[in-house]
Amino acid sequence: MKFSMIDKLFLLNALVARVTATPTSSSLVSVSVNPKVQFQEIDGFGASQAFQRAEDIFGKYGLPAVNQSLVLNLLYDKDIGAGFTILRNGIGSSNTSDSNFMNSIAPTNAGGPDAKPEYVWDHYNSGQFPLAQQAYARGLQTLYADAWSAPGYMKTNDDENNGGYLCGVTNESCASGNWMQAYANYLVQYARFYKESGVDVTHLGFLNEPQFAASYAGMLSNGTQAADFIRVLAKTIKKSGLSLKINCCDGIGWDDQEAMMAGLEAGPDPAINYLDVVTGHGYDSAPTYPLSTNKKTWQSEWADLTGAFTPYTFYENGGPGEGLTWANHIQVALRDAEVSGFLYWIGAENSTTNSGLINLINNEVIPSKRFWAFAQFSKFVRPGARRIAAVSSHANLTVSSFENEDGRIATQLLNQGNSDVEVSVVITGLKSGVRVKPYLTNNKYDLEPLSSVSLGNGGSFKAEVPAWSMVTYLTI
Repeated sequence: MKFSMIDKLFLLNALVARVTATPTSSSLVSVSVNPKVQFQEIDGFGASQAFQRAEDIFGKYGLPAVNQSLVLNLLYDKDIGAGFTILRNGIGSSNTSDSNFMNSIAPTNAGGPDAKPEYVWDHYNSGQFPLAQQAYARGLQTLYADAWSAPGYMKTNDDENNGGYLCGVTNESCASGNWMQAYANYLVQYARFYKESGVDVTHLGFLNEPQFAASYAGMLSNGTQAADFIRVLAKTIKKSGLSLKINCCDGIGWDDQEAMMAGLEAGPDPAINYLDVVTGHGYDSAPTYPLSTNKKTWQSEWADLTGAFTPYTFYENGGPGEGLTWANHIQVALRDAEVSGFLYWIGAENSTTNSGLINLINNEVIPSKRFWAFAQFSKFVRPGARRIAAVSSHANLTVSSFENEDGRIATQLLNQGNSDVEVSVVITGLKSGVRVKPYLTNNKYDLEPLSSVSLGNGGSFKAEVPAWSMVTYLTI
């Protein structure tokens, strides 16, 4: 493998952060990185454009073509922007496109669960199909198609909204019959429509926040009920001949997803055996510990849904929409919860809130500091990378590190304190002369490339990380 390492020389406000390849000193904060100690594989980072948010990108509110290309490049091009590699689509359940509803591919009940469905495919999918095409053209690797709800006629409440259960799961029956197989067919047909149109769905899901009876599309489920359906879906996928991985269950919080694990693990034919990725959200409880599974896990949706859009604040007071807040959320989820993927709610939208990473108000493209915090990871930690051992001696200077498949090592130092920190970094196994490149994000800079330097003996270098800042060091 080819190895390289990273260091920096940079300027922030009135301060000069010097990077020199010198031996460590006991007066410095020490950071040690060991590529020989490896943990989870990384699938990537991303967001959703569900509920017609994809149409925002394509000019629903007047965004000109040049800015449409700009936002697509910012989201998915790793050289120009963040290089997101996961897109989470919403599989629609509505028979209308009013408001921000997502159209169903089977909007009407054909007469019962055993009747031949009347599928409809418009090659548009609320803007999500052309978005997937554009994202794949820029380097997307994973398309996670997830249904918030089954169509209403398949549910106990006969409504895509306001909760309700899938007819036929444990303890939930309907006069119309058992709809589990029909729902599995419906989901697989969605993926087949994409495949036949030249776009691969890689992962398939069937629930969103099943603990919450939302006023919008959603469906309730516990772990046992989810397991009932997973077994049906797995057999249906196998019979279809499509190459699809199954995700479940997008619990509204990490604790909620953990509570579903027992049901997924239970029985003589545990549903967990058919799953590829266990997914949970961060709203009710953050991903701060590993879920009880040996499957990959993703934090598949989380956002600041409380605040007005604050694009230019990396740190002010630790608010829920600040860039440093999200840099910390991502780092903790990767390091402590051992997630393989981390997704924000919306990538780009026309909005006055923090629910998106990029705002498209007034036909402008305005990336937030949250977006740049994501980019500090997604641009340099590519699919297939492995998290590696990384330890800091200073409580306010947190660290994570990853070895990419091409041998390049990306190390993130996050200074969560109000004073600059002098640090000595040692990366075990790297030789002197290897060059490293730093990238800085804080209130003043957005992924600012700084001067690269050569490592000293033992793979060491010294740097100064400014207060309330994040620096990624990449071997080059």
